[in-house]
Amino acid sequence: MNRSSGDRRLLAHHAVLGKHPGRTMGYEVLRSSLPGDRASGYLWRAAATGAPEGRDPEGALPWRVFLAASDTRPTPACARVETSWDGTTDGTGAPGYTWRLALFDWPDVSDTALTWTGIDRALSALPADGAGGEDPTAVTVPDTSAAELADVVDELGFPWAAGVAALLLDDRQVALTPSPGRPLPDVAERVRVLDAICALLPYACRSWLSAATWTGQARHDLRLFFAPTVRPGQSSAVFGGAPPPGPRGDAARGYLRGLLALRTKTGDTHGLVRHLLAATGPATPAPEPYGTLKALREADLLDTVVEEIGAGAGEPAEAARVLRRYPADSLDDRRLAVLTGYLVAHVREARAGTILAVQWSGRLCAVLVEQVLAAGDPARSFERAQRYLGVVHAEVEPHRPGSFADLFHALLDAPSPPEGWAGSLIYMADDKWGRTTDRADRLLLGDEAVARTWLRYLLKNRRRSLQPLARLVRRASGERTPAGAPGWLRFAAVLLGGEAESTTATDAADFASASDEGWRTTLDIAREQRRPEALRAMWPGLWRAARGDRTLGEAVAGLVPVDGRHDGGVAADADLFCAATGTGGPGMPRLALLTENAQLTAYVAALINRCSSDGELRRLAVDALLAGAPGPRGWQVTEQLAVALPGTFLGLVCEIVHDRLTGRGRPLDHVDVPPYLMKHVAARYDLGWLRTVSEFRQATEARAPYDELARLLLEAGVPVRLPAQLLDAVAGWTVTEGPGGLEQVARAMDAAAPGSPGLRLYGALTRDDRHPGLRELLTEHSRRQRAWQEAVLAELWHRGAGAPVAAVPVAEAEDPGLFRKMGRAVSRRRG
Repeated sequence: MNRSSGDRRLLAHHAVLGKHPGRTMGYEVLRSSLPGDRASGYLWRAAATGAPEGRDPEGALPWRVFLAASDTRPTPACARVETSWDGTTDGTGAPGYTWRLALFDWPDVSDTALTWTGIDRALSALPADGAGGEDPTAVTVPDTSAAELADVVDELGFPWAAGVAALLLDDRQVALTPSPGRPLPDVAERVRVLDAICALLPYACRSWLSAATWTGQARHDLRLFFAPTVRPGQSSAVFGGAPPPGPRGDAARGYLRGLLALRTKTGDTHGLVRHLLAATGPATPAPEPYGTLKALREADLLDTVVEEIGAGAGEPAEAARVLRRYPADSLDDRRLAVLTGYLVAHVREARAGTILAVQWSGRLCAVLVEQVLAAGDPARSFERAQRYLGVVHAEVEPHRPGSFADLFHALLDAPSPPEGWAGSLIYMADDKWGRTTDRADRLLLGDEAVARTWLRYLLKNRRRSLQPLARLVRRASGERTPAGAPGWLRFAAVLLGGEAESTTATDAADFASASDEGWRTTLDIAREQRRPEALRAMWPGLWRAARGDRTLGEAVAGLVPVDGRHDGGVAADADLFCAATGTGGPGMPRLALLTENAQLTAYVAALINRCSSDGELRRLAVDALLAGAPGPRGWQVTEQLAVALPGTFLGLVCEIVHDRLTGRGRPLDHVDVPPYLMKHVAARYDLGWLRTVSEFRQATEARAPYDELARLLLEAGVPVRLPAQLLDAVAGWTVTEGPGGLEQVARAMDAAAPGSPGLRLYGALTRDDRHPGLRELLTEHSRRQRAWQEAVLAELWHRGAGAPVAAVPVAEAEDPGLFRKMGRAVSRRRG
């Protein structure tokens, strides 16, 4: 309320109702500073209260009536009418009474909540002729303190005064009647009593209240008055007696309950009166009990709103209004927690961002943290922390810079669940609102548990940004040596472009273990960052993980594509991993694309590193290297591995070659075992044929002379005991070369050794069905050869004089179709 200190000087209008001395005419307005009949309405309304009687000493003059709005004049005002007798009589000898009106405009008195007591004191202090002229006069009205009226209420008894006030809200006329044996106070004190009772209603009610220090038995419409007895239809309250019966209306009963409860709760009549005197507007219709309930609610607004929030019936605007009225520092922790928690939850509805910003303090921040911790289980606490931080970021920080950091750091320092939430909060603050702080970064670099939680959130986020990771890498590199950084951060530096040699397999495993799908996610990041070099450190952990998830090979293939240009070590790691997981085609495809010796050296070194202590990997590596036709590059790598790992690798190579040469496993397309390996493989009891077969194939491919081929076959043994594999090689060569070549080799064998080994070779090749069609091929060739020889002999010995030369037709002697047909049959048998 806009109460000024000290007295208030107001303009008062005056009017007088009475008779001129000695006249017999009726009463009339003798003079007035008010226009029209406005004065007469107030004067006659006061005159309707009756006339004094000599036998009624308590009704002795002066009488004072306080009026406001009425049915006939609804515009409120503040009027005092004093009924007095100056000792004169009229023409009939009867006393001539005078009613003197002083009227103040309602805005003038309501603006400062002037009371009837103050107005009465001001007007009573004027000289008898100082009021009542035809011009308004300035009147100095003293301020009546709320404490003074509160003291009167307590003297009357709070329940009694509150009961009378509540009856006024019930649209009753209330007569204050004397208590037997107890005299009523004087007029000035009665004004204070009336004033004190009405002080338990909002001041705005005075816009329709009316009161009188005494009334006779005449009918009138005043609300509150002293009277000798109660008339029918009026309610009675015995002055100094028990509280009157309660009101009938629900609103009035509710007001009385609230008034009594508030007084009981606070024990402070003064504060309650002070609050109600401040409820100056707006003026309300008469009576408006629900409006008074709102005003009473304002007297206990803080607790009322807190209780409403607790009961689930709170309104955001009301909570905001409470915090505007009551600074946070004036509230205890419980009330502050309820109000701020509710406002944070409804900040946009209440537009409370600026309010929270104004109220922001370390204590308010601590209250919010306590609410977070009190949410219940860790999930609810984290959800509340997230909501509070979001509100402070969006609604408070723009008005109070630094508030987000205050709450953020307080939450980081707060006791957290066993699994901790600092890492989660740090990641969320950055990912959701782009908020980072120096303190949070230091925590990530210094606390392993916090960092792992943070990293887990980063890795599992499908739309993750690596900017936070890059920031930490930069910071770590600027503050400490790489060796001093956490292992996961050293590996992160490699993922983001650092030197691959600066990290280890332990670092990579530390990074990947932060997430349930850590290896797959790590491979995805390496692929997105185009960092195949990171595979070196990942390899050991990846291989362990691949035992339960072979599909990791696909991710490795995506990181190190076959058609890319890669370091030899990276290519070896990728080839071996894909081969071990069965990803892609057979063999080591990246090996074939290496073009430089340095790359090959790195390739071999990587394979040695992986296979030296892992028997399963050694077998997988050999099998992949020997897949299909190993070729010179494959045999070269195998040789270098055998040299580097003589005790473990060479025997395995021999075993796999042996299996493939003897029909177990994927067969070798060509027996092209290199010389360094030949002596080891051929030394096996069932592979004695390998060297001879290899030498024979090499000789035929080199187009060696027939006598050289004959020598090789003779050294292999007698034809009937030649290894089946060698016979297969001879049969295949015969089909390719043609029967004439075999004939020349056989002749060379016969010439070189006794016993016709060349002829016996023919028998060895055709003694079973291993080479179907070969017998027909050779037989047809021999027949044609015989026919030709017979023709030659006939020509030489039996030709008559002049007879034509008998010759085998060229088409039959050299029929290539027949050779091809027989060759296909032999080839099918060998296959």
